[in-house]
Amino acid sequence: MLFTKKHTKKGLKKMQANNAKAMSAHAEAVKALGKPKEVKPEIPKGNSHKLSQLACIAHPKLRKRAHDRITKGLRLCWPKAKAQTKAAAAAAAQAQAPKGAQAPTKAPE
Repeated sequence: MLFTKKHTKKGLKKMQANNAKAMSAHAEAVKALGKPKEVKPEIPKGNSHKLSQLACIAHPKLRKRAHDRITKGLRLCWPKAKAQTKAAAAAAAQAQAPKGAQAPTKAPE
């Protein structure tokens, strides 16, 4: 083997070994530090968070989502009409009708 070829090969092997050591040291350092998790600002859901909701509405990037979240909450909190049974509905209709009026009947087809 030629002298120069032999020595360049040695240098290459040393360089590769050094690179491997550096990479493993870098990986350990990254593990030790731990990646910081990106904190996403959350839009508060309850009624007691009016100021926080206003702050989210004022935020330039959160504005659209804040509006959507608030309106969805308002839609869900809307009071629902209680389901009436047929008998209860008929009794309510008769109670509202004047005394001399007849009960509604089906029209002939």
